[in-house]
Amino acid sequence: MSAERTKTDANQATERATEQFENSIVEPVRAYGALTTDYFEQLFSAQFDAVRAFADTSLAQSRSWLEVRDSESFRQVIEQQQQAVREMSERLKEDADRIRSLSQEYLKETQQLTMENMQLGRKQLEENMQKGQKQLQENFQKGQEEVESTLQKGQEEADDASQKSQRQTDKSKKSTSS
Repeated sequence: MSAERTKTDANQATERATEQFENSIVEPVRAYGALTTDYFEQLFSAQFDAVRAFADTSLAQSRSWLEVRDSESFRQVIEQQQQAVREMSERLKEDADRIRSLSQEYLKETQQLTMENMQLGRKQLEENMQKGQKQLQENFQKGQEEVESTLQKGQEEADDASQKSQRQTDKSKKSTSS
């Protein structure tokens, strides 16, 4: 029975350790990984959009230079180029704001995730301490009960031995007196 109990206790301890590992290591790593992946996906998307817009504008401007035939078309291309530069400047400012906003949101979410994981870790530590105290008290109680049981059995055996000895003494006295 004791070996079976020990095996059950070991299995429960293994399950608790696995659950704690999942909660304190695997889940936070998974959450951080998902958060980081989402951040980089959005960041790369913003950067690719900016590069695409810059490339499209640059190619359009290059093509417009190919259409210059006279002074009027030259003036129009210059005006278009100035407008494109203003638009690109505005676009770069918007893209920088978007990337800054993404980075701030990522920082905020990672800080929140870190705080949640620290609170979870503290909670698990407190639970483990309580479980450890409870288990220690239970084991102490069981030990006391076993000691008391052993003392009781020892007392009973001593009483039995004393009674047997007394009977033997009584028999010896009877046989010597007869």
